Amino acid sequence: MKQIYDLRLFLFLSVVILLFTSCSDHDNNNELLPGVTYTNWTEGAPLEMDKSNTLTIHFNAAAPWTASVASGTDWCILSPTSGSKGQSSFTITANTEATTQRTAKIIIRIDGYQSTSLEVTQKPEGDREVNEKVDKYLSSMYLWNDEYKTLKLDYNKDYDAFFYDALGSMTTNTLDNKPYTGNDGKTYHSLFSYITKKNPARSALSYPLQEKEKEYSFGIIGMTVVIIDSYGHYAFCIQGVYPDSPASHAEIKRGTLISEINGNKITKDNYIDLYWDLLYPESPIALNIKELTFTENLTDGMKEYTMTAEAIYKNPVIYQDIIEKEGAKRIGYLVYTEFDAGYDDTLFEVFKNFKSRNITDLILDLRYNGGGHVISSNFIASCIAGSAYQDAVFIKYRYNKERMQKQNNKKSEEKSVYSFYQNLNTSLSACDLSLRRIYCLVGRATASASELLINTLLGIDIDVILIGENTTGKNVGMEPEEISVDETTYEVYPITFQTYNAKDNGDYENGFIPNILMNENDINNDGYFDKYIEFGHPDEPLLSRAIQEITGQASPRTRSAASKGFKSYAIETPHIFRPGYQSMIKSVYDTDIER
Repeated sequence: MKQIYDLRLFLFLSVVILLFTSCSDHDNNNELLPGVTYTNWTEGAPLEMDKSNTLTIHFNAAAPWTASVASGTDWCILSPTSGSKGQSSFTITANTEATTQRTAKIIIRIDGYQSTSLEVTQKPEGDREVNEKVDKYLSSMYLWNDEYKTLKLDYNKDYDAFFYDALGSMTTNTLDNKPYTGNDGKTYHSLFSYITKKNPARSALSYPLQEKEKEYSFGIIGMTVVIIDSYGHYAFCIQGVYPDSPASHAEIKRGTLISEINGNKITKDNYIDLYWDLLYPESPIALNIKELTFTENLTDGMKEYTMTAEAIYKNPVIYQDIIEKEGAKRIGYLVYTEFDAGYDDTLFEVFKNFKSRNITDLILDLRYNGGGHVISSNFIASCIAGSAYQDAVFIKYRYNKERMQKQNNKKSEEKSVYSFYQNLNTSLSACDLSLRRIYCLVGRATASASELLINTLLGIDIDVILIGENTTGKNVGMEPEEISVDETTYEVYPITFQTYNAKDNGDYENGFIPNILMNENDINNDGYFDKYIEFGHPDEPLLSRAIQEITGQASPRTRSAASKGFKSYAIETPHIFRPGYQSMIKSVYDTDIER
């Protein structure tokens, strides 16, 4: 019996030792794991506190957490200093004014996990050195610099306040400082010109002139704000997503309805903030998204996604196809969301394919294209026009009075790039479509370099049939400048020129009026919104109408099956636009400016 007892005791002690060792190993392994994930900061990159003297930190905690300021720093206060597992946040507040640049180290601790630290910096109020350099550039380059040089300026303001207050106070810059009517019926103004801190997520140069750039994004091209009439719900209807993006990986697509973000239902009071959070995150933040779906009896269901914004390449070539129709019609169709010269190699392959397949017609979808590089606009125009226009003038430029006087008041001219396209080091003969008519799908977001393309083609007598809504009306563009102060680089994009076509027409500041008016947010003209149909689908209304114009045959189209059983209507999205979205950028190598 004693032997049996000793054996049982031995086995019991062995199990205890094994369990203790296992737990010890588990704890040690946890200590090697980060307990903080899905942060709104990038490891190794200090966060900068603005003049509001507050900064909110967001993260996901693997377990209860505590936060503290490293010893030796007494100018910032944390609130709260602890929290529970899951989505968490705390606020950092400066309790004194900064007289010199200062840095604080914040440490987040979670029992059993590796601690996480971040740095917060704060500069003294005002950016005098930056502002003086910006002022010098504006005085020389701004299209209305004669009035600008009469302004009384406060160089001690923050860099963005200095820039926007100065240009916003002017009266002669009506092509830049555009009026619009707010939801309250009052008249406001928005500037096309902008200034921003340089995006640190950059790629290597991919071509001689333009680089691909990464940008923090969920990969959503755009959204329409809708109200579900039967429920009073607000929702965002997705206009499209970029390939290989967080949104595409979550299977969000054109037509998806989003009704909640991080547990917050979209409402009249918060939809503007949530709209911009989802479209333009500034860090790798994680969002919990709920998709609104409907059945025939109007009961709603929810499909949940968790998406984390990533620094991604946003390839503007969203969709391409060749549509075969009876009567030997081969229709090239391209959805293009930005004139980004970093992706001209992709665009080259698209047009080369159109050429090799001998397309007879082209539908260019620019509904969500707010512009971009002038050279890419010239590239597409040169492919469409072909060899017959290889020596033709496509674009003319008017600068400010001082610069024009140096040119004997003669506009600068830019010819077709058909013979040799510098950005790709090749001729465009492999992309020669030689079309005399094209069809463009357009809308309120069609702006700048998109409108430049339309105007350029009209200037050489190529028919451009516009289908959709009135375009933005931006006939002016920018020549960017980088300004570095200390370790920070600022990008300045003031309006510096107005464009004209070969016929000297350039007064389209009120936008282009379509030949065929169609509002995709009220396609049946009954006041209600139909969910969007995927790009390239034969029932997609604007594409279907363009095909009808080409073939002369109307295709039957029914109300979207996804919209049956409930009614919704679209509302105006905020007129505030993201700086740089509505752009017409003329790069330094592509200009004759004198610095």
